[in-house]
Amino acid sequence: MLKKKIKIISLIVLLLISLFTPIVNAENEIAVEATTTDQVNPISETQEEVTIKEGDEYLFQDTVTVDTPVDGNLFIMANTVTINTQVGGDAFIVANTLNIEDNGYILNNVFACANTINVRGVVYNIYSVGDTLTIDGFVYRDVRSICNTLNINSMIGRNVFANCSSINFKEKPDTEDTPSIASYGTIQGDLNYFSDEEITIPEDSVAGETHFSQLQNNTTFDISNYMYSLGAILVSAIIIWLIGLWISPKLLHNTSHPITVRKALQIIGLGIIVPIVMTLLSVIILLIPITSQLTILLLCVLAILFFISTSVAIIDINTMICNKLKITQNLYTLGFLIVTTIVFWLLTLIPYVGMVISLIAIIWGIGTISYNILIKENANEKKSDSSKKISNSEEKKEKVESKTKKENESDKSTSTKKEDKSDNTTNSKEESKSDETEKNENQNKATDKNNDK
Repeated sequence: MLKKKIKIISLIVLLLISLFTPIVNAENEIAVEATTTDQVNPISETQEEVTIKEGDEYLFQDTVTVDTPVDGNLFIMANTVTINTQVGGDAFIVANTLNIEDNGYILNNVFACANTINVRGVVYNIYSVGDTLTIDGFVYRDVRSICNTLNINSMIGRNVFANCSSINFKEKPDTEDTPSIASYGTIQGDLNYFSDEEITIPEDSVAGETHFSQLQNNTTFDISNYMYSLGAILVSAIIIWLIGLWISPKLLHNTSHPITVRKALQIIGLGIIVPIVMTLLSVIILLIPITSQLTILLLCVLAILFFISTSVAIIDINTMICNKLKITQNLYTLGFLIVTTIVFWLLTLIPYVGMVISLIAIIWGIGTISYNILIKENANEKKSDSSKKISNSEEKKEKVESKTKKENESDKSTSTKKEDKSDNTTNSKEESKSDETEKNENQNKATDKNNDK
């Protein structure tokens, strides 16, 4: 049981890695023994003590010359690269010119992207892209190359797969002595090549079979493939939009929660984290005997998320556009959805930019689905909290207004009382004045009477 689980885990890991890096598998026909410091014999006439660089080498210069044996892989980016020693692993090289000299011995594969590649030493396999590939040394197994010109001047141990304009063989010399098999261009296996026209292959140059495939000139524009991809993305978006309209129409006309910077960051974060977490969970669940069968279900859910993520992202963009334009009718929303899908599809056709747009759409779609599932309750709680706060603030406002009303009424009553008091005082003052005037008049009358007497 444990061995089966380990096999399944390794398959899952390989599937994830295959999404990002190409994998080249080859069967080893011979077992290459690991060399130590005492066993290293450089390909030269005189044997000298040399040091070995253990581990991988990373070299980035204008001119790189590898003279010291490397017990690991080579990673080189330079203008001119010269390999003149033994390399125990693979060689990954990006350069203008690559020269593998006579003493160059690469035990594993050469992955080269160079304008000119010259092989004079020994190589296990060659995978190359460039203008010219010239083989003067020995290739133990296969040559797989995309180039303009392929020159074969020595022996290739197995098959050749080439996509090139011309293939040139060094012909067998016409001598009485039997020439060495490595003294002229030979392929010990099959030759499979793609070219504009069939190339004349010399006799006895290919031990196996020769297969020619003519390159098709893409002068005619085949619109059927484009229409098929457009139709597929349109149908997917419309079906998912109809399902969403049937399940929850509010999500398709959600104007109460616009996309903010914080929400956008949460969606992008969930779109990246959720697939990673689900993959790790599937591996962990596989190790538990009781829940091991749930791994298939979890992986199926992850596959469905990836499948519908692009359509969900398009629907989300269309919803934002319709909310901006205040479109609420479903018929007009469907029309804008079709237009949005076509525009998105056209953007994905742009070289390099289209890949980035598609990746962003997948992340946004998975993040949107995860956000609506995981953060929906929190949003409702925030709504209730905000409504409570609003009600409390309204109550406070009402209390403040009632207090101000009472204060205004009290102010009014005090002002009226003050006015009454002022009126009473003025009246009393006037009465006192009238009394004094009457007294004065009576006194005047009394004095007048006395005078008359």
